[in-house]
This record gives sequence, structure tokens and C-alpha cells, in this order.
Amino acid sequence: MRYRLVLEIAIAMGLLVPGFQAMAAEPNPYDDILPASSVSASENLSASTEEELTSSSSWWGMAEWPRQKKVVALNLAVTGALAIYGAASWDYGSNGFDTHDEGWFGQDTRYGGADKLGHAWSAYTLASVYNRIYRDWGYSDEDAIAIGVLSSWMQTTVIEIGDGFSKSQGFSWQDEAMNTLGVGVAYLRHRFPIIRETVDFRMEWFPSPALCHGDETDVFTDYSGQKYLLAIKPDGFLKTGDPLLKALEFQIGYYTRGYSSVDEEYFSGQHRYGYIGIGLNVTYLLDRLTGHRAAGVFDYYQVPYTYISTREDFD
Repeated sequence: MRYRLVLEIAIAMGLLVPGFQAMAAEPNPYDDILPASSVSASENLSASTEEELTSSSSWWGMAEWPRQKKVVALNLAVTGALAIYGAASWDYGSNGFDTHDEGWFGQDTRYGGADKLGHAWSAYTLASVYNRIYRDWGYSDEDAIAIGVLSSWMQTTVIEIGDGFSKSQGFSWQDEAMNTLGVGVAYLRHRFPIIRETVDFRMEWFPSPALCHGDETDVFTDYSGQKYLLAIKPDGFLKTGDPLLKALEFQIGYYTRGYSSVDEEYFSGQHRYGYIGIGLNVTYLLDRLTGHRAAGVFDYYQVPYTYISTREDFD
């Protein structure tokens, strides 16, 4: 799924600035033992060095930028990187603007609809990443998710428009609709705690046989190794505080197998599956056992083999 590249770029670029802020705020352990006679000289040297760094490197100065300027810079940087990467790897600009009707979840679609859920999940997760970055930059919870949604929607839309100018892709209104759905769900999840407490939208990935054997090389489009699901947390509804109810969850999901051109020897035809299951809330268990929630990563990623399920073959 190409949209996951945006996640990597946004995280890399967005989290560098807070890192610089933390470094700048770290106290010097030797400050208290400087001789009194050297304090003045030390302060002069520090001021001179800071002035030199500020004038010679605008990147270091980013830590002191107003938060609005950081938001603009981050979004421009990510969007520019995507445009450059798209031109180099996805043949953007190779064709006049064209649209492509890809369909939804039919058996005769390119990936049986798994790619559509991939669009929604990627836009949803990207909005949540931006929400975290913007809150770290001092925005209120409400403003952070609103701006995060706009950032995610803008960048996934830029990719889709770029696809419109690609000979091998084409603009898909179905993809754009799922991008919009994804950021909408992210907004609701972060604005209304009851949604966050009761349901997660996750992606599970375990490498497909084709990827393990080297026949498939793109992990982002390894749909025969992916599942998309909603995890419903009963304690979010019942509010009992019971550890067992907190540790368990119900799941409903969808996935496809055998749709890639390299899947033929590993799957007997193309199949679309729905499933329901009961599993473990890994985020809660981590918090319970270690005191850490792993930054909430497992609210978005489903750990394989942590649930039992029954499935329905739609084909």
C-alpha cells in the first residue's frame, strides 16, 4: 500500500523537531561545578556559539519556530517528498489526467476490495500520527485532530491526483472516497472518547507465502498477508472495570487471498473472506503487565495469532 510511505515520511520529519527541543532542554550536568571566574566567559562562549548555530543552520532554528510555521513546513516537506518519489517510482507525469473505475469489493476487482480498506486504514492512521505530532507542538486536542485530518486528507489526495497523471495507475474516485472515510473515522475517534474506548480499526499483516519466498517484493501491496478489522471492546460499553472484560475483545474483519499475479502457486484461486472472532486486547495487557502502552501502536496494528476466529468464504 503506497500510502504507508506517507506515514514513514511524516513520522520521520515530524518527530525530528520535538527531538531537537528535548535535546536543547536537557541541562548540562557540569553547570553547577564551573568556577565562579569562568561563568562569565562560559556564558559569552555559549551565546556566541548559539548565535553562530542560528545564523548558519536554519534546521536547528526550527525548534524555535512558531507551531503554525512547523505545521506548514512539515506538510510542504511531506507533500514535496511524495511528488518527487511519485515522479521517480510511480511514473507521475507520464500521462494526461485519467480516471479509473476500480469498483469496490467485487470478485472481479483488482484486489477484491482489500486495497480499498488499505486506503481507509492508511488515511485513518496517518491522521492519528499527525494528531500526536500536533499535540506535542502545543495544539489543543480538538485543533490537533482537525489539522491532522486535513494534513492526512490533503496528502492522500495528492497521491491520488498524482495517480491520475500516471500511465500505470489513474485517479480512482473509490480510493478517494475511502481516503475521506478513513480521516473521518479518525476525527470521530479522537474527538469522542466513547468511540476510542469501544472500537479500534486495525490492520493485521503477516508476510504472505509469495513474499516469504521472494516472489513478491512490495510489502505495501502484500494483500495476501493482510487483514482489516474492527475490534470491539466490551468494557468500553459496560464500564465495569473488570480485568477480564478489558483483556478480551470481539473482532469482525475482511481479507482476500490469491489476487496477486504471484499468488497462483500458493492459493487455489481468488478468495474473499469475512470473519468474526474473539481475541486479546494487546494494548491493555501490555499496560497491565509492563506499565507501558507502546504508544498505542496496537490500537492500529493487530498482532497475529492473538485471537481465534471463524470465517466465511464469499466466493
